[in-house]
Amino acid sequence: MARSGEALAGRNQLRGIAFMVSSGAIFAFTDALAKILTGDYPAGQIMCLRTVFVLISIVVMVRLRGGFESVRIINWKGHLLRGLFMAATTLTFLLALKDAPLADLFALLFVSPLILTVLAPLFLGEQVGWRRRVAVAVGFCGTLLIVQPTGEVPFTALMLGLAVPFVLSFSDIATRIVARTDSANSMMLSSNIIMAAVGLALLPFGWTTPDWQGLLIIAVMGTLQGVAQYFLVYAFIHAETVVIVPFRYLMLVWATAYGYLMFGDVPRMETVIGATIVVGAGLYIFHREARHGRA
Repeated sequence: MARSGEALAGRNQLRGIAFMVSSGAIFAFTDALAKILTGDYPAGQIMCLRTVFVLISIVVMVRLRGGFESVRIINWKGHLLRGLFMAATTLTFLLALKDAPLADLFALLFVSPLILTVLAPLFLGEQVGWRRRVAVAVGFCGTLLIVQPTGEVPFTALMLGLAVPFVLSFSDIATRIVARTDSANSMMLSSNIIMAAVGLALLPFGWTTPDWQGLLIIAVMGTLQGVAQYFLVYAFIHAETVVIVPFRYLMLVWATAYGYLMFGDVPRMETVIGATIVVGAGLYIFHREARHGRA
């Protein structure tokens, strides 16, 4: 019986890893599709139309995971702030995506755990030891390499890309606070409704009537994002956090591959070195958190 239990646990861990890797591949692919659209459509319009299709997928997922009875909102203010931060993150990312390579933006995305480590004592009351503080400092050195102006990537796009992990960190803080009282179903549904509303409010400031090809890309992109969110949730259901979180960094590999195959982007050496430092620092911080029982 003990061996069968261990075998089942092992299969669950592998299933969780598969869900995590698949979600990362899908997220990176949908961002590659978004990059195609940024040349013809305003960021607010892309977010609004994409989120409509994301919501369709999420509604299906909610029905499969607990039904709408599980969508009970207790922390209304937290949900609103989280949704607004997520909308701001998405808009900033889309604006940067127009001119910056996918690999550069995804490398900067992984600066978020470093920023979160700095902000955690202020907003979450968590203690951060000197080892993690040093890891944050090292990680920020890698960030400086990524955003170093070389002329190959517009400086404005890199600065927008650097703003993304800062806004995302506040979204992550809001997520941790809201998760204390509210379900994952309620958070996914509310955040996407708020993002759609923000996108809708921005439509008067920029609208391009989509052709059939644009609509198809938006529909595929939104539907796949909903599926990716579903996979991400199930990754944490099936496997332990300490097992699957390191596989999240494979998104950088996916983004680099899509960038090369779809846009011919070859990562700069500064990006490769900087991303390696940032990922290493992030993994070390996660390792220290896991040792202290916060993973």
